[in-house]
Amino acid sequence: MHTSTTTLQSRPAKRKSIKWEAECIEIIQETPDVRTFRFEKPEDWTFVPGQYLMVFFPEVFGKKNRAYSIASSPNSDYIDLTIKLYGLFTHHMWTLTEGSTWTLRGPYGHFILNTERKNDVLLLGAGVGVTPLMSMIRWATEVKSDRRFLLLYSNKKPKDIIFHNELQAIERMNPNVKIVYTLTRLEDRLKQSWPGLTGRINGEMVKSQVMEWQNNDGETPTSLTCGPIVMIETVEKVLTELGWPKEEIQYEKFW
Repeated sequence: MHTSTTTLQSRPAKRKSIKWEAECIEIIQETPDVRTFRFEKPEDWTFVPGQYLMVFFPEVFGKKNRAYSIASSPNSDYIDLTIKLYGLFTHHMWTLTEGSTWTLRGPYGHFILNTERKNDVLLLGAGVGVTPLMSMIRWATEVKSDRRFLLLYSNKKPKDIIFHNELQAIERMNPNVKIVYTLTRLEDRLKQSWPGLTGRINGEMVKSQVMEWQNNDGETPTSLTCGPIVMIETVEKVLTELGWPKEEIQYEKFW
């Protein structure tokens, strides 16, 4: 769930926000505690990769609502909300079935991929914070964008990696996408076979991955970080030390 959003990058034109009753057409179990809820996309409605929807259940929670990032691409005929089981709202969602009606409103948010630019993109996410980043990667792959993407993605254990199979497939088919995984609670028995990194996303990890990936001959990449505040502060500090201008460092806090 979102707690706040900050960005200094120039943005494309604002998309029209609407409120509607949406039928949940599919529920996909992504990990033991994460599900994707899929809805048909309203006609003549779209969003920018990275934006979110407000979700209401007025018959249960009255006027209370929660914000959830859209994980699907704007090119899709459907909208995916990929959500972790946490709190009263999501526990209610877990009781719902395909065919249930949800009240949705949006799109909202300025934590977005500016699809009109040509520079490379650094993405950093932890857990379900990958959802807006997934929308960006899906869009870039579908339109065959020439922009290079590096995703540094942190989870607890291999079973917690959301979209793992799809991310591996995207990396195979899209030479412009590189994905680096890190796990914070990797079991000892798996350490010899795990091909990725271990530990939380820290300053040294960010610095080494960025320096290996970045093309210093081109325009400074845009960085988009979605996760806990400690990770956001670490990324901002490292990229600033590497000389990235503040307007290229975007973040969104998730919990």
